[in-house]
Amino acid sequence: MMAVFQDWVTILLRWLHLMAGIAWVGTSFYFNWFDLSVRPPKGKVLKENIRGTLDEIHGGSFYYHEQYWPNAHPERLLVHAWPAKTTLVTGVLLLAGIYWYGARTYLIDPSVADIGPTAAVGISIASILACWFFYNELCFFVEDNRVVLSVMAVFVGLAAYGYQHVFSGRAAYIHVGAMLGTCMGLNVWTSIVPHHIAMRKQLNAGQPLDLHHGEQAKRRSQHNNYFTLPVTFAMISNHFALAYNHHRAWLILWLLMAGGVSIRHYLNVSFKHDRKEKSLLVAVAAAFGGAMGLSFMRPAPPPVVGPVDTATAMAIVQKRCVPCHSQKPTHPTFVAPPSGFLLETPEQVLAKAEKVVQRTSVTRDMPLGNATAMTDEERAQLKVWIEGQGK
Repeated sequence: MMAVFQDWVTILLRWLHLMAGIAWVGTSFYFNWFDLSVRPPKGKVLKENIRGTLDEIHGGSFYYHEQYWPNAHPERLLVHAWPAKTTLVTGVLLLAGIYWYGARTYLIDPSVADIGPTAAVGISIASILACWFFYNELCFFVEDNRVVLSVMAVFVGLAAYGYQHVFSGRAAYIHVGAMLGTCMGLNVWTSIVPHHIAMRKQLNAGQPLDLHHGEQAKRRSQHNNYFTLPVTFAMISNHFALAYNHHRAWLILWLLMAGGVSIRHYLNVSFKHDRKEKSLLVAVAAAFGGAMGLSFMRPAPPPVVGPVDTATAMAIVQKRCVPCHSQKPTHPTFVAPPSGFLLETPEQVLAKAEKVVQRTSVTRDMPLGNATAMTDEERAQLKVWIEGQGK
């Protein structure tokens, strides 16, 4: 019963995390687009200190917006902080509930680094906090956003490389995303919102706005805008075993994230200057093409001498696969076979032959986190046996 309850908690947390994230990304993208799309006003305006205006059409209605610096606090002022804060909190809870609590299954891969759960969780927490402190201090000491993002690109590459050599492939990708996602959430919590509060206090006190607060809030908001696509990819990367279980997984991730940043910059520049920066599309194509090309470059499997008999193959399956894929799993993480896969008999294995080969020999994401320590030789033997049965 406890396992079922834990699964429901995870389901609801994932749902809330996704809904809050959609709301956060939606408002972030909209306001960034708005800031880059407003133009100097022409004709009569409604507010004081107008910085720009914009006309839109959506859902059957026309809209008129003005971007301005007020002289007094507005009577009704909407804020958009809750989605970011909710996304951060639910993200931490999911990381704790899945990767920290289930460290032996989801965080640790003995074939990568044979470390204990305490050490793995400690590395996880320390590395995420270290990224935030590094990024935050970098923003204080470096004013040029291009330099900040360039340094962070190097930092992300090094972090991805380090994670790949400590955690399972799936956990490595998630942690790079969690690192940047934490920076995004804390940008809102510790910088953007406090600057907004300071501006509102000035208006309530009848003081002129200190534009420095607005500039600093906007700066961190722009950083979040560029982090969004890389983080989004990392957060759904558990579906992309072909990438995260590659021997150059860190480089594939870095290239895909670079492609995401290039897409975001291409759109931003297009909005701002009313023109297309075609050179950025070349960068996007190069990044994605490089990642795809790397995915085809894999080490050759160890040679298997002679045919593999059914008894040898099923001994491997019983030892490495059946702890999870049986009517009554003995693996503590599962109360039912994952995805309904049963692999207790040769007939059941062969009924899923293509999927078994794909997951054990191509993407290599099974066993999950390599919790049962399946060796390269065993993967190759199982593949040879399955292919031999089809002849």
